[in-house]
Parts: sequence; structure tokens; C-alpha cells
Amino acid sequence: MHLDRRACQDYYCSQLQNGGSYFQGVSHQRGYGMFSNLFRMISPIAMKAGKYLGKHILSTGSKVMSDVVSGTSLKDSTRARLKETSKNIKDDILHKLQSGSGVGESYLDLAHTLLHLQVKITKKNGSNIATPDIVAPVNYLLNTLFSECSITLNDKQVSSQANYAYRCMFDALLSPKAVQESLLTAGLFFRDSPGKIDATEILNAGEGFKTRYNICKDSKLMDMIGALHFDLGNQSKYLINSVNLRIKLERNKDAFALMSASQDFKIVIQHASLFVRKVKVAPSILIAHETALSRGAIKMPLRRTEVKSFALSSGMQSITIPNAFIGPVPA
Repeated sequence: MHLDRRACQDYYCSQLQNGGSYFQGVSHQRGYGMFSNLFRMISPIAMKAGKYLGKHILSTGSKVMSDVVSGTSLKDSTRARLKETSKNIKDDILHKLQSGSGVGESYLDLAHTLLHLQVKITKKNGSNIATPDIVAPVNYLLNTLFSECSITLNDKQVSSQANYAYRCMFDALLSPKAVQESLLTAGLFFRDSPGKIDATEILNAGEGFKTRYNICKDSKLMDMIGALHFDLGNQSKYLINSVNLRIKLERNKDAFALMSASQDFKIVIQHASLFVRKVKVAPSILIAHETALSRGAIKMPLRRTEVKSFALSSGMQSITIPNAFIGPVPA
């Protein structure tokens, strides 16, 4: 199917509206023509590379001069400092590749972002647990293993969920039963029996605890995969190119992530991967988006989910929490 460039431009430009807060991407996302796509990709890279290399060259020269003043020969100092600088540049490039650069033609489908973890439970001294040891992970370990999830776009944090584990558990418990018994089991979700959620003895424990115990006993490797729970991943719009995405997950303490009468156990992450779906967009759509970006900002509608915690005294049957939510709330 052929997409007319002018029709695409008119369609997206007609959606531009004024007002409201928004996230603005980099400034190199406009114009069209034969070499527009090539220039759009190369220009940000060239500018960043020039600044980056210039910074390292100045730093290396300064260190060489300091070495020469202290008595080191110019040749030996130059050779050692260049080797050190090349190693630092290599490490930085590897870090950039792992952080997920948005430079390129592809858009990101964040709704299909998957986290893959391979973990096992050991004793705190590193030895494997034996059969008499009664320990199991908390429900839905794939996501409850983490206490916070923050999303950064082009070095600007756009969302941060401090009670991430509780948000994931609420989402899982409110999911349809068919989803709980199929898709969520890949993330180690097995519904706990009512009244036995905190039981850690095999004879008195619920079915969920027993299932997770059998999966992890004897320090067996637990292979989990599933979706992350964040607001940008709960909407169907694609994230445009030239936007660097960074997802940061903070680990929960082992005392939170493990259920056992003893505190002599820990969780060891053997492997972690993040799978992000890339979408190749038609050139006419890319050009239309670039034209629209020259006239306004892209706005992505999303539904925010926020989990707050409050300290309550024991024994209270009712309480009023003033200013529980500050700002706009659903009508």
C-alpha cells in the first residue's frame, strides 16, 4: 500500500494542539528531502562524539603534562595515558549500547517490553540450600524483586514508581483468572491461599507457597520472563526514534523478597535481559512526523497508576487521611 507524503503530513499536523505539559525530544527531528533521514541520524551523533572526544583529549593531555612535570618521560606517559583513555572510551560505548540508544529509524513498542531473569536462592555464605531448608520467594518474584522502577527519556526522568512491588502485585491480583493461571506463571505468580499468605511451614502453608518452594528448592535456577509494569508500557503509542530510553530497577531487600522463618538466605541474579520490540515505520510516516515536530511537540496520552503508603496505628477501625492525593484526581 502506497502512503502519500502530503496526506500523512496533513493528518499529523492537524492533530497539533496548544497547551498542556509535554516531554520534548531532541532538536534534530525536522525537515525532509533526499538526505534528511541520513542527516537526522548523523547530526546528533557527530555533535555528541565531537564533544565527548574533545573532553577526553583535553583530559589526556592534562594528565600527560602532569606526568612529565613529575619526572615521567613523555613517550611512556603518552603511551600509558592513551591506553587508559581508550579503555575508558570502550567502557563508555559498551554502557551506551546497553542503555538503549534511540538513534535510528525504528520506533519502540513499549507495550511489549519483557524482562527476563534467571535467579536462584542460596545461603548468605554462597552455598546451596539443602532440602531441610524451608524458603520460597514471595509471589510474582519477577517484578516484586524490585522496589522501584524509573523511566528516563533523553536524560530526563519522566516517571518513578517507589512502591513498584505493590503496584505489580495489585495489577496481577486484578488480572483475569485465565491470565493469572497462564501468562503470569512465567513470572512465578501462583495465587496464595486465603488465610495462609504468611505461613512458611510446609504442612500449614498454602498452595502458592508450596509451588514456589518446589520450584526453588535445592538452589535450582528459576527462569522467569514477563512484562514490566510502568505507565508508558500501558499505552499503545510507539515511542519515536532519536529518544534514548533508560529503565532503572532498584532491588528489594532479601528480607522482603523471601519467605522463611530464617534470615540466612539471599537471592542471586545469574542473568538479566530486557527485550524491547522495535517497529520499522514507513518512510512517509517518518517524514510526516518530522514535519509535525517542526511545528509542535509529540504528546502521548497515558493513564497513570500511583501507589502510596501511609503509616497507621494498630487496632484502628477507621481513619481519615487528609490530602491523600495532591493534584488532579479522576472525577
